[in-house]
Amino acid sequence: MNYVYVGNFIGTHGIKGELKLKTSFLYKNKILKEDFCFFIGNSKTKYTLLKSRNHNGIELLTFKDYEDINLVIPIKNEEVYVLREDLSLKPNEYVFEDYIGLKAYNQNNFIGEVKEIINYGNNNNVFHIEGDKEVLIPLNEKFIDNIVLNDKIVFKEVEGIIDAN
Repeated sequence: MNYVYVGNFIGTHGIKGELKLKTSFLYKNKILKEDFCFFIGNSKTKYTLLKSRNHNGIELLTFKDYEDINLVIPIKNEEVYVLREDLSLKPNEYVFEDYIGLKAYNQNNFIGEVKEIINYGNNNNVFHIEGDKEVLIPLNEKFIDNIVLNDKIVFKEVEGIIDAN
């Protein structure tokens, strides 16, 4: 199975089994709906979503048959995953894992390899690229020219983003 990291639980909310999900996942609209399946922790135990809501910028999730705080305390600090095939991604939609390891180019110039995606809050995600020097480029389609999965990502020429020296 191809699991995609969504975020992690950072605590509980109230006594009715709501879990606080810290996430910068790009496709929340695809997963935060009733009956969507989540896989939690190292064991990837399957949980089915009953309902979700946003509260002060944090997603609160309640799972079927876990509507009591005592039932969710064991998973309150666990990592959360979904199955890639359940996301129904379109050809131009990518998850963070797709970018890791891609060779990064500024037009035809190799600049390094994508090491990670860093979230600076409020869904301000940036590519962390390591090469001759470290480069940070916003994860924004305005900066991306082309993506070839499992191979490379080509960025548009944007003045000031990549130092020519």
